[in-house]
Amino acid sequence: MGLVRQDKKTLSRSQMRRREDIVKAALKIFASDGYESAKMVDIAGEAEVAKGTLYLYFDTKIDLLEAVILTEIMPTLQKMGEVAQSRTGSAKDLLSQQLRIAGRRMASQEMASLLRHMISGGSQHQQIIKLYYDNVVQSGIEHIKTTLEYGVQTGEFRQQIKDIDPLVLVGAHIYTAVWKVLFADLEELNIDKLVDDHLELVLKGLLADQ
Repeated sequence: MGLVRQDKKTLSRSQMRRREDIVKAALKIFASDGYESAKMVDIAGEAEVAKGTLYLYFDTKIDLLEAVILTEIMPTLQKMGEVAQSRTGSAKDLLSQQLRIAGRRMASQEMASLLRHMISGGSQHQQIIKLYYDNVVQSGIEHIKTTLEYGVQTGEFRQQIKDIDPLVLVGAHIYTAVWKVLFADLEELNIDKLVDDHLELVLKGLLADQ
């Protein structure tokens, strides 16, 4: 699955910046026009590059959508991984950090846009869905599992927690993304309160002294 025509390792700094500008422009056009209706020429115009220049970096619109996912979402996964590996402080604090990072990303406009594209595309977007699953869902689960295992090892979390499905811990975060897609125009969701309340309930079930 080639993300770009040119290998990123071969790009100069100026080319990397241009590529980043194109990805940001694509996200903006996808959000405003919808993925299916978005045109490469409009993305090039938003990025202030010639259409031919755009094709030096991305062969197709789906390549651009892949790049948007990796560019916009992967830094969040990296932060969650860094928290998991740091092991500085309590497992409770580390898990709280991870879930807050995930919560902010899931509630973002960028995430709402990407989620809308993946759902609306259905079987046509299996390549994108697989990319997201492999790079985002699976990585996120592993980072949270690392923290849960750390909490069990230190005795902070109950022994049974090592077998818990980490997806249980991000239910509220998925809800925020769906809300953003479906109901944002009707009522604003207090994301911070939702994440805080979810954390309070979750941590009561995890801690060994509860």
